[in-house]
Amino acid sequence: MDMSAEVLTKPAVSNALRRYEYKVIDTGARVEEELNELGSAGWQVVGVTTKKQLFIAPPAAIILMRELQS
Repeated sequence: MDMSAEVLTKPAVSNALRRYEYKVIDTGARVEEELNELGSAGWQVVGVTTKKQLFIAPPAAIILMRELQS
C-alpha cells in the first residue's frame, strides 16, 4: 500500500486537512546548492525521477514538497 497518498490526505488533529505545495527541479550543475537553499526554506525531497516518468518533470528531476502554513 502506498502510504504517501494517505499521509497527504489524513486530517490533522484540528480536523483540518494539511495542505502541501510541490516543486520539481532539474538535476543541473548547481543542484546541490539549490537543494541546500530549498532545504533551509522548509522543502523536503519526496522523490526522484531517473527517466521521463512525469509529464511535469524533466528526464532527471528531484521532487520536493513542503506543508503550507495557514
